[in-house]
Amino acid sequence: MSVLPRPPRPAARPATATSSVRAPATGASAASAHKAAAIRVHANAVPARQDTVLRELLAPGFRNHDVLPGCEGGLEGLVTAMHWFDDAFSDQRVRVLHALAEGDLVALQVELRARHTGFFRGIAPSGRSFTVREMHMVRFAGDREAEHWVVRDEASFESTLRGL
Repeated sequence: MSVLPRPPRPAARPATATSSVRAPATGASAASAHKAAAIRVHANAVPARQDTVLRELLAPGFRNHDVLPGCEGGLEGLVTAMHWFDDAFSDQRVRVLHALAEGDLVALQVELRARHTGFFRGIAPSGRSFTVREMHMVRFAGDREAEHWVVRDEASFESTLRGL
């Protein structure tokens, strides 16, 4: 068995404004900005009922793929759902457990804590405090949120509200 010599490495290119050295920083900073915007929407604006922040951070044609029954999948549907949550749940606090960003996608795992003080999906207020974890996936177009998906354990969430 003979060992072949390693081929010489190509010479390093000097960094210029158009070299690939700058592109990863731009991509990383864009992903970081996307992550911050997703956190601002889903952990800050929604539980605080900040319609104006949603209108600022969601893209024209925004699509929410996992809507509550009776809501549309666009911006107005998300605003409606936000109002339903605000009317039904007091003392809302959202804690971001994990946030990852790559390219135009952001994944958030959050924990919502609140108290059931208003009607929600036909369930009378119980006064119970609850915690529910959610996974959000967000796609950005430019600097605005264009698409949103969410997964939560709906059966467990409703059982908790009903005291089962």
